Amino acid sequence: MAPQKGTLLSTTDFPLYAVRSLGDRHFLVAGGGGQAKTGVPNAVEIYELKLSDNKILSASLCRHDTGIQAVMNCDTFYDGRNHYLATGQDDECHTYSLKYKVVSPEKQSESKDAKVRKRKGESENSSKEKCNNTKHITFDIEPIKHVTTDFAKDGSFQKVVRFGADNSILATGGADGFVRVWQYPDMKKIYEVKAHNSDIDDLDVSPCGQNIVTVSRDNTGSVWKAKEGKKVSDLVFKKRPSEQYRFRCCRYGNIEGKKGKFNLYTLSIPSKRSSKPSPCYMTLWDPSTFKPKKHASTGTEVLSSLAVSDDGIYLGVGTISGSVSVYVSFSLQRLYHVKEAHSIFVTGVEFMPSSEGARAVTGGQDFTLLSISADNTIKIHQVAPRGSYSAAWLIAGTLAIIYVIFWLMSSFGI
Repeated sequence: MAPQKGTLLSTTDFPLYAVRSLGDRHFLVAGGGGQAKTGVPNAVEIYELKLSDNKILSASLCRHDTGIQAVMNCDTFYDGRNHYLATGQDDECHTYSLKYKVVSPEKQSESKDAKVRKRKGESENSSKEKCNNTKHITFDIEPIKHVTTDFAKDGSFQKVVRFGADNSILATGGADGFVRVWQYPDMKKIYEVKAHNSDIDDLDVSPCGQNIVTVSRDNTGSVWKAKEGKKVSDLVFKKRPSEQYRFRCCRYGNIEGKKGKFNLYTLSIPSKRSSKPSPCYMTLWDPSTFKPKKHASTGTEVLSSLAVSDDGIYLGVGTISGSVSVYVSFSLQRLYHVKEAHSIFVTGVEFMPSSEGARAVTGGQDFTLLSISADNTIKIHQVAPRGSYSAAWLIAGTLAIIYVIFWLMSSFGI
């Protein structure tokens, strides 16, 4: 099948702020209108991807209403049986279990919670997928616990949550500049540390579980010991000393073909807007020395979101102006770009898994990236497999060699 480039996958009836893949064929989105009484729901919604007539379709399987609180950030993990979700809702962290459930058409029609609703922008094909006559897998979304995680005096707000490597802890950051680490699933606070003087915009836990990296609106980035919160190092970005930059996103990513090895990536944006736009940067860091290994300019579109594919090969990036790009992780070279894929800022990007099962559902493309926005849309981005490019170059090279041979034979009268 042909790759899908910035193709509309689905439209929701609420603004989207978080997206996570759930195995080979499912993903969740979350968001909402917040406490404003405008009739815009606050919800977590789970979708299934299906390949039909050589085209990827999505079908909404279930939805959980989150009351008056919009979901602004989230993280998930899978324990081999079920998925688990942690969300940021105002100044609180809520945890949920996402349990697989097989539903028959009869039970589905009797369930009040599973009524088929064709929402604005939902395709006819998508509705048909929901109304088929076969059993299918859905999810029970069950709340577990919630705790207050941010205590800013003016506008407390959790901005990021991430599970630890072994899923026994989760780390939160928010408007008060504190990193708080919680025991999971009990949600008992292990420690807190005043990490920054302003909002923590993003954080991540290293794949080995030893460190937590944080980036803040105060223009700083830092690395902390995950067990006790002791500072390990600062991240220093000095690509353009004459201009001030701040980190916007941070993510660890595996190194392809090197088990147990990983890199650290950050996005940096200008601290102040000016009449002449300054470039934004992507940086690859050495995870042991926390020194930059490579920088790359991403252009003047202000960056807003970052994701790393599970195999560590690709970096997905979203921008304030709605564009979506994919970079090769080791070289930081841009492989893919769709300008203004969304009508307003990109709030999240997420790669579907690189497994054979996922590739069977998504058409065997080199990557499948989902992007979401406050414009209520979910879009899908793909490129053809690298092998197909190699085959094309091989054919072109063979033809060129044949041409040169015949030209030489003609020139020498052979």
